[in-house]
Amino acid sequence: MPMDAIHQFFVAGSQYYVAGRFAVFGWLNPVAGNLLHHAIEMYLKGGLSKTKSLKGLRAFQHNLPAIWIAFKKDQPTDAALIRFDAVIEALHGYEELRYPDAILAKGMQSTFNILRPDAPIAIEGPKEPKYELCLQDIDELVEAIFHAASRNPKAYLSMLSDCAREFLTKDNKAGGSQHDL
Repeated sequence: MPMDAIHQFFVAGSQYYVAGRFAVFGWLNPVAGNLLHHAIEMYLKGGLSKTKSLKGLRAFQHNLPAIWIAFKKDQPTDAALIRFDAVIEALHGYEELRYPDAILAKGMQSTFNILRPDAPIAIEGPKEPKYELCLQDIDELVEAIFHAASRNPKAYLSMLSDCAREFLTKDNKAGGSQHDL
């Protein structure tokens, strides 16, 4: 696949990522989860586009767990990616919240944490579906995807406006590749 396609996936992923981080800080719930889902989807498809056609990538639709499995298979030496399996599953739950059907039918409880809590937070209450994301986990996942896909985050994230860069770096504890933009 042409490098232009890989580049476009990472450009779109970076825009979704910054928009998702802004939405978390703006308490735009559940839209923030959906934006972050799309960010990770674009980044993963960008990494996969080295070995798969655009038609092959479209076949995944928005199935983040399936895309994640394919991405990990393309990165056999990066066993560290396994630690993000639960993050992918939690993030994928937000895909069904794109339309109000699931919320109207079942309700929902959704929580975003900026940083990883020291202890698990129990969400008590009715038996509505529960959705929970930790932005720190998403930040670390993004960093791991860039590393595994051999992409330089500065090439995509340094083009951002000052406002976008502010929300990219706000409370971002990931390994540092995004802090010096």
